[in-house]
Amino acid sequence: MNFNDYKYEHIEVEKIKDEFSENIKNFENSKNVEEQCEYFDKIIKLRNYVDTMQTLVSIRHSIDTTDKFYDKENEYMDEISPILFGFTNDFYKALVNSKFKKELIQKYGKFLFDLAENTLKTFSSEVIPDFQEENRLTSKYEKLIASAKIEFDGKELNLSQMVPYTQSKDRNVRIEAAKKVVNFFSENKEEFDNIYDSLVKVRDKMAKKLGYKNYVEFGYKRLSRLEYDAKMVAGYRKQVLENIVPIHTELRKRQEKRLGVKKLRFYDEAIKFNSGNADPHGSPEWILNNGKTMYKELSKETDEFFTFIK
Repeated sequence: MNFNDYKYEHIEVEKIKDEFSENIKNFENSKNVEEQCEYFDKIIKLRNYVDTMQTLVSIRHSIDTTDKFYDKENEYMDEISPILFGFTNDFYKALVNSKFKKELIQKYGKFLFDLAENTLKTFSSEVIPDFQEENRLTSKYEKLIASAKIEFDGKELNLSQMVPYTQSKDRNVRIEAAKKVVNFFSENKEEFDNIYDSLVKVRDKMAKKLGYKNYVEFGYKRLSRLEYDAKMVAGYRKQVLENIVPIHTELRKRQEKRLGVKKLRFYDEAIKFNSGNADPHGSPEWILNNGKTMYKELSKETDEFFTFIK
């Protein structure tokens, strides 16, 4: 199915709430594990539907932030997504307290329950307004980024369209392109600063409402980092500094020599060779078909997956 063929349906919160409530109630009252699995599947199907509608809005709005219909739907999703997440949270409560928990772990795996228990620590009805504000600020940032209209090379370009110029073989073109991009951010500095400042404050507030010391601690839970914590990441950063940074520095020196510049500047970093960076060969169809061949030769599983998403 082509992405454009996916039908979007406006989500009615009360209708979704009633469906979640009914299925969760039946899940809790199931007489055996087989019956409970049936309601488990119904809840997952309902959640998948909700996730699909949210994703469709997100993608279609990001493609064109000036589209009035999806701009309005995106604002609506900013408002209701924390409420919808609350329904999933209610399901997770029922799941971790299931009288058939042992059997469900055997069927679905322990990780699901670890994930559910972790998620329960990241939400309460008290922080719904904060999640809504975070969503609004994030959308505001995305629209600001998309608003760029840069006059360059006789054209009006957005930030993505400026990328080829920032990777030009001509250093003067790279410099001028970089100036234009930097100028966009400079002109909107106050608005960017206000968005970031507001995001920091609302995230710190929601973390403390949920009993965390700060957003860093809450963030690891929110991102479901079950296998590692902040202390382990600090160790990883130390390893990067000690082992990767020296290698990276040497590679930058080689790049500097290849390009023949006295000192490598930020506008030089994206260009690897004076002859230009590698470009895709062939048409989009040619690239797609060769990718299909590659994934087919790689394994049966990658072949099936790529064929499915194609």
